[in-house]
Amino acid sequence: MNRFLLLIAGVLMLGFVTSCKEEGPHKDDIVKFSAVINSSPTVPKATSSAQGTGVFEYNKNTMELKYNINFQNITPTSVTLNAANPSWERGGIIQTLSDKPAGQVSGTYKVPNTEQQTQLILGMMYINIPTELYPYGEIRGQIIADKFEE
Repeated sequence: MNRFLLLIAGVLMLGFVTSCKEEGPHKDDIVKFSAVINSSPTVPKATSSAQGTGVFEYNKNTMELKYNINFQNITPTSVTLNAANPSWERGGIIQTLSDKPAGQVSGTYKVPNTEQQTQLILGMMYINIPTELYPYGEIRGQIIADKFEE
């Protein structure tokens, strides 16, 4: 009798485990991200009225990150893709997306390895926009996965 009850309990547990839904950016081949870009998260702290937005689409099969970044009230020296751990710290430049851009930057970045893919999905990457006055970044925006729908 005890073995029968143990078998039934095991079957029920297996049913509960397999009925759980997996959700999140790890399931889809295309993951969408966005960034709100302003001076509040900069390290060291910058004060600026400049602002911007970023829209990103990552294809996990081709490991390509498409980006479209818009900004205003700023004359940047560059726009860079950076990574930091923990994410709120200042991190190293992964890729310069544009030198001396004006208003908008768009293109595709080929993510070279799974380490950077993991950093992107976990929200450790950010867009940094430095200027001559703020060489470490006048405005910055964390790249965060968009809410997903079923």
